[in-house]
Amino acid sequence: MTAQSVILPLPSDHARFIVLRLKDLSINELKEKLADLFTTRDRLITQHPQSQIKTAVAFGPELWAKLHDQTPAGFKQLEAIHGSFHMPVVEADVILHLASARTDICFAMSQAFFEGIQDKVDVLDERVCFRHFDGRDMTGFIDGTENPQFPDDRAETALLPEEAGIFADGSFIFAQRYAHDLEKWKKLKVDTQEQIMGRTKLESIELDDDVKPANAHIARTVVEDEDGEEMEILRHSLPYGDGRGDQGLFFIAYTKDLNIIDAMLLRMFGTSGDGIHDRLLHFVTPKDGAYYFAPSEELLEDILDLG
Repeated sequence: MTAQSVILPLPSDHARFIVLRLKDLSINELKEKLADLFTTRDRLITQHPQSQIKTAVAFGPELWAKLHDQTPAGFKQLEAIHGSFHMPVVEADVILHLASARTDICFAMSQAFFEGIQDKVDVLDERVCFRHFDGRDMTGFIDGTENPQFPDDRAETALLPEEAGIFADGSFIFAQRYAHDLEKWKKLKVDTQEQIMGRTKLESIELDDDVKPANAHIARTVVEDEDGEEMEILRHSLPYGDGRGDQGLFFIAYTKDLNIIDAMLLRMFGTSGDGIHDRLLHFVTPKDGAYYFAPSEELLEDILDLG
């Protein structure tokens, strides 16, 4: 089995995240358009071998049930949270993660997919994202500092194991766009921002436990197992924005266990039982959110009849 190409390598500098519902598009038409996308991707890889072209296609639970008669254990839809802050859910059928060192190549892949079906699908989002300076979020803090860096560790974090059978080397996805109130954020002094994040801004060094607030962002997003070991996810998030002020982060994470995401979100939004929420939510607002499953390359070829 082989994981889809975007998952395990370090992120490229540019990405497009396309989230859609099929609306009037049939499943057979979807398969044809994904074949067009892959044909274009493979041609571009041949023409531009240094451009780090990678993709992943994943499906929501409802569509997956129509594509395959089996479902990977633990696959479900995200549930909305109504805690100290509201976390919405916007269910979707498909998410495309298109990545490259060049934004024009991401555009070309998107164009190949949408050609001829623009009026048949409900596009919930097509988010153009980019690496911001040295991997920093729009808040100025480095994003994904705790990501596993080595291929084996990234695979262990993101991919379903051999015991999953036909679903081995697939991965669950959590995707959610966060809009940032940067005008409000920029009014804070750097040391206050660091208290909210739980890290230093310049070097991205985690604050000591005795000075890190309990409601700091990284304090709320750390989930530990019964042995006290941190349970990791593999982040591929990238910022987006325009100069007029529509700016934020498209958060996307790959994982072998959606329960880790569930626990993180409950801790963030103040419904984990300790009455504490993530202070960063005073400055960033979730706009949507859903779970997906990205099958292995082999299983994807099988369900799309591409073999």
